Amino acid sequence: MKNYLVSSLRVAALIGTLFAAAAAFAQSPDRAAQLLVATGSVRVANVGPYVATGTCRVQVSTQLGRPSATLADGTWLYENFNADGSSASGTLVVRFADNRVSSLTLAGPTVVTALRAQSKAPAHRTLVAAWYRQ
Repeated sequence: MKNYLVSSLRVAALIGTLFAAAAAFAQSPDRAAQLLVATGSVRVANVGPYVATGTCRVQVSTQLGRPSATLADGTWLYENFNADGSSASGTLVVRFADNRVSSLTLAGPTVVTALRAQSKAPAHRTLVAAWYRQ
């Protein structure tokens, strides 16, 4: 009878510990969502199993479909993108170098607005400004 009581107490303690760990995990901060709010963007390692740094442009198009917008520098924007395992959501920014993905970023509306504005600025302004500085 004594052993049964001790075993029951151990099981109860184990169950209590598991519930406490689950509650702590549920309340743990969503790091990606916090970074997105704080900095306006979060680096993304991969999008599904097929799109990561180094993936060909054609493969990105095949896996993710047509981008919502394409910037002047060739950057693709996919709006309404959600991060797995996080409440972070925004626009997926896919940058290319030599027709391969060079970076993947989840960006908030402020960053996307800045990217679009920067893309619309005429290139000759930068060259003229540089020439006047000399």
